[in-house]
Amino acid sequence: MRPLIRTGLTLTMVLLLALALAGRAVAGGKPFSVEDMLRVAMVADVRLGPDGRRVAFTVTRAAPEIRDGDLYSRIYLAEPGKAGPRPVTPETAQCEKPSFSPDGTRLAYLQQGDDTTEAVLQNLATGQTRRLSRGQGDVLDLAFAPDGKSLAMTIVAESKGAASRNNDDADVEVLDAASGAAGLFLLPLVGHGGPRGLVTDRDVGNFVFSPDGGRIAFETTAPDGPPRGRRVTSASGAPAPGDAANTDIALVDVKTGAVTSLADTDGSEGSPRFSPDGKSVAYVSMAAPGFYFSAARVMVVPAAGGAPRALSETPDARPELLGWSAGGEAVYVREAQGTCAVIWALPVDGGPPRLVSDTPHVVASATLSPAGDAFGLVLADSSLPPEAYVTPADRFAPRAVSSVNKEFAGYRLGRTEVVRWQSTDGTTVEGLYTHPIAPASTPPPLLVELHGGPALVADRQYLGALNYYPLAVFSERGYALFQPNVRGSDGYGPAFRRANVGDWGGADFADLQSGLDALVARKLADPERLGVMGWSYGGYLAAWAIGHTGRFKAASVGAGITNLVSQCGSMDLPDFIPLYFGGEAYERFEALFDRSPLKYAAAIKTPTLFQHGVADERVPFTQSLELYTALSRLGVPTRLAAYPRSGHDVTEPALIRDLMVRNLDWFARYVPAAPGAVVTGMEQPAGDGSSAAGLSGGPPPADGAQPSGS
Repeated sequence: MRPLIRTGLTLTMVLLLALALAGRAVAGGKPFSVEDMLRVAMVADVRLGPDGRRVAFTVTRAAPEIRDGDLYSRIYLAEPGKAGPRPVTPETAQCEKPSFSPDGTRLAYLQQGDDTTEAVLQNLATGQTRRLSRGQGDVLDLAFAPDGKSLAMTIVAESKGAASRNNDDADVEVLDAASGAAGLFLLPLVGHGGPRGLVTDRDVGNFVFSPDGGRIAFETTAPDGPPRGRRVTSASGAPAPGDAANTDIALVDVKTGAVTSLADTDGSEGSPRFSPDGKSVAYVSMAAPGFYFSAARVMVVPAAGGAPRALSETPDARPELLGWSAGGEAVYVREAQGTCAVIWALPVDGGPPRLVSDTPHVVASATLSPAGDAFGLVLADSSLPPEAYVTPADRFAPRAVSSVNKEFAGYRLGRTEVVRWQSTDGTTVEGLYTHPIAPASTPPPLLVELHGGPALVADRQYLGALNYYPLAVFSERGYALFQPNVRGSDGYGPAFRRANVGDWGGADFADLQSGLDALVARKLADPERLGVMGWSYGGYLAAWAIGHTGRFKAASVGAGITNLVSQCGSMDLPDFIPLYFGGEAYERFEALFDRSPLKYAAAIKTPTLFQHGVADERVPFTQSLELYTALSRLGVPTRLAAYPRSGHDVTEPALIRDLMVRNLDWFARYVPAAPGAVVTGMEQPAGDGSSAAGLSGGPPPADGAQPSGS
């Protein structure tokens, strides 16, 4: 973690974007629209071939012309001597996780079908493809054996006991039945044999072959363990329930199928990686309880078994293990660092971390080449759209291998800077501040975007990237933006990440308030024109804020938790709330309701927009419905947009457009960009069956105009 600078209530700029980018962003250029943001591509999973020359990566785009469609992901291939990367999968398919064969002639990947996700093998010379797993179940991951003669896959096969068909119109799903477990299978690529089960009696997560192909190390859970999160954690009144998320690491012999345990503690072990000589396995160990916020570090254990030893702790203590260096003297990890993300090298001899990624930009994702001598990267920044890059591991010099977002070089964006301030207890807190495109003679209206998690972070991702909150368009329309990393955020070390355990709505809310005070004091925000928005935990904090202050003139709560009591037993992670608050709902009822925005509904006067997927299992739709109903009955201007076919993530382009436009409309009405402005001619969300179902509540605005969606 970078050293903190105490600056009182003033804000100190600690990072400016490159002058060329900043100048381009402010002066001239095309303005961003919602449709433009829908066209920005997301780049991920940059994979290098065995010779380091071929590169495959995934490009995900919205398809706004498909009314009921989804986002689609296409795999591109960059080759030496070719003018540019070419797509190797269908335009409107959803494909991901490209994997080169050891000789570099074939590419395996996953492709989503009508009912299942299948493994596909493509001959790169001819383009011929072959489906490998038809009818076997959903394939989650795949990897070539070192000799290239077989492919290991994790497959979720439908269990006959998981669901029963009562008639032609209904499927009955039985919770906690023997279903949903991913087994490990080996498929020969020569001949016509089917997949052979290697590990089918337990759930298998990440896995990796040993260099000689004789063993596979894999994440797993105990074969006789209870379904995730549903276990007796403690006697009533116990202060800390057990963590239901732990995984262990085991080895399976590819020939015999014999399984042996390699790392099994009360904590969680994951992401195994064999050393180049096959004698050691590195993995990430996370302390228990508290999978969601605990510290983690890289461990190394002999592959033959024995005592593990810890490598140096990384600054944020949340390393993503990439793999071993070519010579085996270090392992590489990626992790958050404030509003950035970086790559560290951890010496195997226990020496201190060494920074590898010598770049001011965010390493949004990273992979390591099979030889351990090069990285595939996605780099991005507030004014830098994401692209794929490659670089040698021993000399960080990223070279772009994609240009899928090149058209957006001509678009203008507000200048973003990193700001710091002191919270009410003296803790230094950091965030991002984006200036409106056009400089104003008076303090601008300001919209706050609160990140989810809580253990996530507002980092310097591209401002024009696809987002439920159209930041680039807000900036274009005269709003300043504030993205604070309040207590509980990732990127600032384990103590900061744990600082809101049991304290949602406490120090995190104080951090938000003090940050706003600092911006107002610097005349970077108009105190009479403030709005707040957030998704998931960000929605929780937005809902909490409007019940505890009247400074916000409008709020947008996306998939937000409003009642911790009902959330505790109805979400798909039954251990999440107990781990953050020290007990189950029946043990901590009063404490949980005290920290629930619903309890303070009568104090809310802020016009509030709710947006939520009707099929959300992470934060059930009823969480929005509870507070929306309360505000509606209290006469507060409110709307609830219910998004069909959507879970916690809304992925249909037509619905994403509705999310963005509805937020633009809401804040334009209640937080006008110009003082005293009357907003007319606002964009309207789509009104047909593909859009959100708008539920109205509360009285109309004072001017008699109905917000859209009624």
